[in-house]
Amino acid sequence: MIVCGGENLIDVIEQPQTAGARAFLAHVGGSPYNCSRAIARLGGAAGYLGAISTDSFGAQLLDTLEGDGVRFLGQRSAAPTTLAMVTLTDGQPDYRFYRERTAERAIDLQSLRAALPNEMQALHLSSIALVEGADAQAWEALFCQVAQAGSLVTLDPNVRALIAEPNRAAYSARLQGMAQAAHLIRLSDEDAAWWFPGLSPQAALDHLAMIAPQAVILLTQGPRPVLCHAPAGGFTLQPALPAQLADTVGAGDTLMAAVLVGLAQQNALAPSALAAMSPDNLRAIVALATEAAALTCSRPGCNPPMAADLWRRG
Repeated sequence: MIVCGGENLIDVIEQPQTAGARAFLAHVGGSPYNCSRAIARLGGAAGYLGAISTDSFGAQLLDTLEGDGVRFLGQRSAAPTTLAMVTLTDGQPDYRFYRERTAERAIDLQSLRAALPNEMQALHLSSIALVEGADAQAWEALFCQVAQAGSLVTLDPNVRALIAEPNRAAYSARLQGMAQAAHLIRLSDEDAAWWFPGLSPQAALDHLAMIAPQAVILLTQGPRPVLCHAPAGGFTLQPALPAQLADTVGAGDTLMAAVLVGLAQQNALAPSALAAMSPDNLRAIVALATEAAALTCSRPGCNPPMAADLWRRG
């Protein structure tokens, strides 16, 4: 089982304007939540670790999660659901978060450790759950402890600058410590620009590879080439593109999910197996993952493809 841990929330996404009016639709979301759904839809065994509210949005989050075949590993909380207001410019999302004293932050290290299933093969953490507070510290500690125990750990910073910037020093230090323990890291060019200001994407990848030489690192750049550093040899790959762009919400989460499912299909969800994977095999997995991400980009919100959708596209 691949366990994804971190925030769950409701994305309240702006829709095309009609006669000057602004309209929004509510979608379930949160980077690790999205990733767990995408893993399950693509045929992988997925678990979601975190706290979900008992409010109506929380019920929607849990129903959607379990409807996709994800095993919920966390707890319910009476605190409200986190909200993300998402406005779009040329399909690119801009986020505003409302997460003070919300359910997804009602976690601690002890409860997280107790909820990890025996069949876990990999732990994936990402995004705003890692930014600040005691909850972020608990996620960091869990990540490092799982890595020290010998299991595969994967990281996606998925930086949201609005809440990351006020916490830059502590958040950057947390990301660096987690990167040093990680076996697989996915970040976007926007993540790299925030984390390593002033560096080009290639220079940022090279710098991160010095911090985490043991890790496979994938740096995505939207329609531009994916850059990969890997212990057995890196590469550059032109990604698949959507036939028609709706938005990019959940694209990175879907790509990460598809990579993890691809590794699972090759029995490579172990640090040694991933580190030894040939560049050709890894390239094939990443190429198919960009196909999955392209399908997500063709749909509003994060609506990851099913495995059958991916084969039809191919």
